[in-house]
Amino acid sequence: MRKLTYTSVLLAYVWGLAVVGNAQNCPAILQCPASLQTICDPSENDSTLWNEPLYTWSPLLESADLHEVIADLNMRAVVCHNGGAVAVSYKLLLDLDSDFFSETVVNSNELPPPGIIFANNGQSPGNTDDTLRFDKRNVPSTAKFKFVLDLNTSNDTVYARLRWNTEETPLQYLLPRLPEGRHGILWTVTQDGVTRTCQYSFQITDCAPPVLVCKGSMADDIGPDHILSVAAQDLIEYVGDNITPFADLEISMRESGTGSGFPLENGQPVSALTLDCNHLGDNLLQVWARDRHGNTANCAVNVALADSVFSCSELPMICAHAFWDSSLVIENVETRLTWQDQMGTEWTYTLDSTLQGCNVLDTFPPYPFSITEFCQADPLNGVTTFDLLLISRHVLAIEPLNAPWKIIAADANLSGSVTTNDIVQLRRLILGIIPVLPGSNGTWRFFADNCQFPPNPFEVTICSNSYEFASMPFWAYPEEIRFYGLKVGDVNNSAMVNNLQQTAERSTTLLEMPELFLQKNETIDIPVRLQQAGKWSGFQCNLPFDPQKVEVLGIRAGTAINSQEFAAAQAVPGDVRISWFDTKPGVILRDEALFYVQIRALQSGPLQAAFLPEKHSFASEIYTPGGETTKLEYSFRSSSDAYPGTQVFPPSPNPGSINVRFPLRLRQASTLRVEIGALNGNKVFAEQMQLPEGAHLLEVPASVFPTSGVYTWQVDIDGQSFRGKLVRI
Repeated sequence: MRKLTYTSVLLAYVWGLAVVGNAQNCPAILQCPASLQTICDPSENDSTLWNEPLYTWSPLLESADLHEVIADLNMRAVVCHNGGAVAVSYKLLLDLDSDFFSETVVNSNELPPPGIIFANNGQSPGNTDDTLRFDKRNVPSTAKFKFVLDLNTSNDTVYARLRWNTEETPLQYLLPRLPEGRHGILWTVTQDGVTRTCQYSFQITDCAPPVLVCKGSMADDIGPDHILSVAAQDLIEYVGDNITPFADLEISMRESGTGSGFPLENGQPVSALTLDCNHLGDNLLQVWARDRHGNTANCAVNVALADSVFSCSELPMICAHAFWDSSLVIENVETRLTWQDQMGTEWTYTLDSTLQGCNVLDTFPPYPFSITEFCQADPLNGVTTFDLLLISRHVLAIEPLNAPWKIIAADANLSGSVTTNDIVQLRRLILGIIPVLPGSNGTWRFFADNCQFPPNPFEVTICSNSYEFASMPFWAYPEEIRFYGLKVGDVNNSAMVNNLQQTAERSTTLLEMPELFLQKNETIDIPVRLQQAGKWSGFQCNLPFDPQKVEVLGIRAGTAINSQEFAAAQAVPGDVRISWFDTKPGVILRDEALFYVQIRALQSGPLQAAFLPEKHSFASEIYTPGGETTKLEYSFRSSSDAYPGTQVFPPSPNPGSINVRFPLRLRQASTLRVEIGALNGNKVFAEQMQLPEGAHLLEVPASVFPTSGVYTWQVDIDGQSFRGKLVRI
């Protein structure tokens, strides 16, 4: 036995067939798929099919037993009615170990015996040394499945189907059960010296969700410890899957209405939930199951939580909620009680934090006392360059902050006003120049829940940051003593309030650096470019590097951005932080440098080895004018890449169903013409315009495309034509 190694990608078999003969229109293959076809497998696995450990392997299931599904692979062709004989064949290319190489070919012109195919013949046609038994059923060889070609002709149409049959029943054609993976097929039709081909890829994947049945409603008592732990497994009546073994199914849970999709906490399934005094009554809990292929199912159970011993009403809770969402409780908040005794001595007592973020008022001084909240955790939580942009728009009266609490949050230096100095201090914090904001009393500000800010919140005199209580029995206090908190510097409420808060999924934009080899003591300016064109209003990123290999001498803004609000700092050795925003966003193309890093090489070696982009010390992100945030990640590409002057970049999204955008850059003011056409030659869109020199984004509405399918596009600029295809879905 041998396993060949190939260097080509998915369809590793080389198809060299071409159209020969004259310009006749037949034979013609009808409706050849233009894109990857997906075949869903809802069936249970048959271990007697496609289970050959030497040749089959599923990395996802870590098993040689591939699941299989009925696959109807067929082709229809129109032939010349008065022409000669027609020859039809197929080549089925199989990737049986999911390594993205089609190592095995089934050729209808050289069909293998029943029950077997010949593995590793993709680039070695005729190889019969690697015999793969795809049919291991305990039946005679005459009853084992074999690959065949089923042909039928009706008038001038030929129907070809990839099928199975057996030697016992050669005229009974069966739909084959093909294994999981990404495969390909090449159909060939020849008549009178003219050859037509149809080639496409298809993938077979499990699409059936697990079967999940929940138990009926449950009732329990919270008990004297104030909590009840509910495990997901305790709520499940039955769970199973057609492909994934029971032991490999992921089980998770959440409270209904607190998120969407499969529940994860710190990247792991949630095996149990803790219910506390805030959950007395009915609680609808969702239970989720996910198989190895990502298919999910969920059901819900109502858990009625009672408090038979009245333990939840024993002591008041002190909670700090977020100003922008009162349902969010701020964690890591320290609650302080202060009072004076008869001798005038001041006392301070700090309450212990609970798992829910609130604190329990378990101490009752015999004197009047005050309650205040304090938090010094994570100064950068929620504070980004996008906040600098919003505050700058407010200061310049371009777009005032639309809520009083945002104005208070923008007052980073506690001066009682919002000025450019607040932007300066917050930028210093972002760049790591200062660890905390100067003069601040913690990273959060807290107010009593009866506080109502006027439009100018700095005029208010009645908003207190504490509660005053006389000494009295615990049952006389309210059940919850509520504060509202805002994160200093965070004006777009992006701070993470607690561990239960769901983080939004973000797309990624790449920052490109050239692949260079550095010579020791060489000083060089490294351009950092965006891989994706777009209209941007700001970004922030850090650039970790090895101080033993390079020395960063400076950072400067590129010509693509306004350098007025560009800043960079190396607060600690080996880490540069960069921040930039502009109240007037502009188009930045992928060939334009965002910034330059001037370095001196301390050792000879590749540039990529000197930088450590995976070691992010804070959020690297870029912002659209509409406020959308995208993650930034570094990549390296060949320094020999050329950036043309006037250029039309590939449109996006492609494939897609929304408006199409064409990024382009003009050397000089030019007249442009944009055309979109169907494959039959009909134009569906045409527009001519005059644009100035520089970068632009042309947008074609999705409404111009009458149906899904393949379209052509062409942009003409000063005698140059740029062309391509668009796939609409």
